[in-house]
Amino acid sequence: MLKITSGIYRGRIIQSLPGLETRPTTERLRQAWLNCLQMGLHDSRVLDLFSGSGALGLEALSRGAAYVVFVESNPLAAAVIQQNIKTLGVQDQAKIIIKKIELVLPELSKEPPFDFIFMDPPYHQGYEEKILQNWPLQDLLTDHGKLCVESARQKNSTKEGGYDAPSTFKIIRDERYGESQLTFYAKET
Repeated sequence: MLKITSGIYRGRIIQSLPGLETRPTTERLRQAWLNCLQMGLHDSRVLDLFSGSGALGLEALSRGAAYVVFVESNPLAAAVIQQNIKTLGVQDQAKIIIKKIELVLPELSKEPPFDFIFMDPPYHQGYEEKILQNWPLQDLLTDHGKLCVESARQKNSTKEGGYDAPSTFKIIRDERYGESQLTFYAKET
C-alpha cells in the first residue's frame, strides 16, 4: 500500500500491484519529484507514462492538477489505477489508456497538449532513450511544459542528466536519490 504524500488527499491510502511486476516510486522520491513542480501543478494537464499504481498522477491531482491521462500496458495495474481513482473520487479528472507504450502515440496525439509528462519506465530497458529521441514531445507539451523522467542512476556519468535532451529541449534540473535519478527537461526558448 502507498500513501499520498501531500495536497488535498494527503495521507489517503492507494493500492499498488503486489510483487515486483511494477516498481512503485517511493514516497520520498514522489515527494521530491512533485515538490520540484509544485508551483506549476495548479490546473495543469498531466500525462503519466508507465503509470503502475498511478501514484505520480494521483499525487499531481492531490496537489491541484486539473486532469491526468494515465498510460499503462498491464491490465491488472490499470485496474488498480481505476480503483485508486474511484477511491479518491477523481473519475472526472482522469483517463486511463491501456496500451503498450509503442502503440499509444497516435491516441496521445489527439489529446490537448500537456503541461507535464511524467515518465517512470522499467529501469534498464531503453524506453527513456526511445521516447526522448523518437517521440514528438514538442507537440505533446505546452510551450512552458516540462518532461520529468525517473531512471536508474547513471553511475560514473560526467554529463548532466541521465539521458541527452531531445532536440529543441534542455535539461533544467537533475537530481539523484539513491539508485534513482530525476531529470527535468523543458523546451528551449
